[in-house]
Amino acid sequence: MTEEKRKSLHPTSEILVSTYNLLFERKEVSFPIHDRQILALDSIVKTVNAEYFGFVRFPTNKDRAAAYFCFIIKNHPVTDGNKRLAVLWLDIFSNTVGLEIKKYIKLDELAVGVEKEKGIEMERLIQTIKIILFNSENPD
Repeated sequence: MTEEKRKSLHPTSEILVSTYNLLFERKEVSFPIHDRQILALDSIVKTVNAEYFGFVRFPTNKDRAAAYFCFIIKNHPVTDGNKRLAVLWLDIFSNTVGLEIKKYIKLDELAVGVEKEKGIEMERLIQTIKIILFNSENPD
């Protein structure tokens, strides 16, 4: 990736890429990350953090946590380990912003459920996942 493109990455994207690299170093994923995949992850980060005409699409940390989880799984930005990356990123992001995920949730099973879900629009899926993860329909 050129230095110019690297500079245009959202700062959170750099951390997300490092998270994937951690999975690769641990041999939990089979392939190193490539430029195309870095740009796909950056697109997810920019979508989650975007403002449209002054309207923040995902205004709370709970919304953003659920959105990251769903977008990483559904958009399939990397060749191997999308669900593992989503679970690890959810944990990192939640800990960083002070969110507590319900203790009894099995995140790997939830990730498989999100991947298999075909009949629900993304916005509704994200809100459903937010309720499952945080038992909350309310903002942070």
